[in-house]
Amino acid sequence: MSWKYIEIPNGETPLFCNAYVTSKTAMNIIVTHTPIVTTLEIQKAYRPFENYPVNVFAFDFSGTGKSGGSKKEFSRESIVKDLDSVITYIETHFSSNIHLYGNTGIGGIFAQYYVTTSSKIKSFAQFSCALYQDTARGMRGTPYLIAKVLSFLLRYLPNVKITLPPPKYQGYRHEEDNAYYEKLTEKYPDIWKTDSRLLLALTECFVATDSVIKTSVTVPTLVFKVLHDRYFSTQYFDDYYQSLTCPKKLVEINGIHNSYFIDSELFCKHVYHWFLKQ
Repeated sequence: MSWKYIEIPNGETPLFCNAYVTSKTAMNIIVTHTPIVTTLEIQKAYRPFENYPVNVFAFDFSGTGKSGGSKKEFSRESIVKDLDSVITYIETHFSSNIHLYGNTGIGGIFAQYYVTTSSKIKSFAQFSCALYQDTARGMRGTPYLIAKVLSFLLRYLPNVKITLPPPKYQGYRHEEDNAYYEKLTEKYPDIWKTDSRLLLALTECFVATDSVIKTSVTVPTLVFKVLHDRYFSTQYFDDYYQSLTCPKKLVEINGIHNSYFIDSELFCKHVYHWFLKQ
């Protein structure tokens, strides 16, 4: 068995997927990530699933990475459509035993958005999360009113790129955390120039009146709480976890923001055993 690249039908915009298949009857794990690079770039974050009898489907959202489509069409709606297409593909070729792992920051938030719209996901695990309207803690300190204005402006600026480098961090294991970003920047000099449509989708998750984020996840959910995260406070993780009314588990990791990548074996182990129990 080995990783292989497959194309998942998705209307006129086929999705690129990095897949690892054990058997037609195995547990299926979908992996989402922050769509600023292809899924191949962060394969280390989910590669440890090779150690378990599962099928893995790590894909690029439409208009990003190696998938078809235009970045101008990226939206909350396209996120839902993409994941619906991945699930349809898995149900058609494998089974309905499907679980979702949202990691690498925004990938967790977009996965959370989807889970509140679908009854086809058996269970969920996420690193990074969103509390509706809590932009001050969930969007890099952005006050709610500014986030509302930003979401309005971004709707009319489809071709704009906004530079959003990672917040500076000094502390526990900062050398490793910073080195990860330095390598990405060296390989992709424009990686922090964020497309306005991606930023709009993220902002609307928090502030749009029709955002499904305001509805709590209902499927069994595992939440990772990282103790030294440059984006989220430990209290934010706690508050999100407390807001969940579904069967849930909080896993505390004495790590850094990029631990999902650097310590991926630990993360994948927790995710697999959580999914296995559901």
